[in-house]
Parts: sequence; structure tokens; C-alpha cells
Amino acid sequence: MQDIWIETPKGKIFGKTAGSVDAPLIIGIHGWSQKNGWHTWEPVIERLAAAGYRVISVDMPGWGQSPKWDKVAGKSAVIAILDALGVYQAKALMGKSWGGGVCVAFANAFPDRVDRLLLTAPAVRGGVEMFARLTQPVLLAWADDDPMIPVQNGLDLAEVLPTCTLVRYPAGGHNAAPENGADFVEKARAFLKAKG
Repeated sequence: MQDIWIETPKGKIFGKTAGSVDAPLIIGIHGWSQKNGWHTWEPVIERLAAAGYRVISVDMPGWGQSPKWDKVAGKSAVIAILDALGVYQAKALMGKSWGGGVCVAFANAFPDRVDRLLLTAPAVRGGVEMFARLTQPVLLAWADDDPMIPVQNGLDLAEVLPTCTLVRYPAGGHNAAPENGADFVEKARAFLKAKG
């Protein structure tokens, strides 16, 4: 795993990366709390890279080592990252909580620029309607002991999304996917290779 600084017209974005630069790209986005950052996805980065992907988990602008932009950057930061890397379409966006909401908003706004979504306990403005508009397959991880967003939200979303696969864990809190990293990556590998 290596440091990466992504130079965009709006400012630098820091991240950690693993995998071949020619491999399909997965971008990891953290949650809202300042306790979050690129390290949210640390348990899965090298495992996904070993599965044949280029993984970049970022500190979004204003978090960690990334300087703050003029306003909160969500999907605008994702566009800036892709453009700076010279990648038109990401294989997947991987988001936790607020980052999951960023992934959903981006996928709805730019459906041709991301193939799939890997989400854990996503927090989404607009609720179910935002998810219902998605055209991308979604792998959704949730923990039964999530203290922030109840697992019932995940069960409800799985019913709404025609292309959603729900992975439910007994434990993991609000970090279901990274806390169950080895199992989640195995499921993600199959999900990413499936036709959809």
C-alpha cells in the first residue's frame, strides 16, 4: 500500500493505493465523522488489489491530509479524482455511511462513470427514492449491531433495489464491511466479476 496525492484543479486529494495502475479502479470513500478517512477501508484495500483491482481509498477534501475545498465536496470530488487519474469509468465506488450517500448521488448523476457500488450502511439524502433510481448493481453490507443506522434500513433497501445483494453480519457496528473485511472481499470479488 502506498501514499498517493491526486492533483485536481480544485486541490490535492490524499489517499492510499494498492494494485496495478492498469487494473480496474475501485475508489473508497469514508463516513462523515472526522474519525474517518482513507483508513476506513484499510482492511480491504490490499485484499481487493490482490483480486486484480487498483484500489484508492481517499481522505475526502477537508478530512485527514486532504485540504478543504470551498464547500463540502461529494460527487464533485469523485469526478475530479476520475478526471485527474484519466479514468472515465470506475469499476466500483465503495462507500461507508456518508460516503455511501456520495456514491449513490454520483451513480445517479453520472451513471455511465461507475459500473457497480460497494456500500456499507449508506446514509442517503432523499432516502429510498435515490436508491430506486440506481441502474448499477449494488453490494450492500450491514451489521445487526449497527448503532447509527439500523439493519432494518438495509433489509428495506434490498427489497427496493432490483440489483441489490445484501450481506448481513451479526457484528461490525457502523463499519460492517471493513470489520468483516476478509469475508466481505470474498463476496465483493464474486460480485465484481458477475455479469450485471
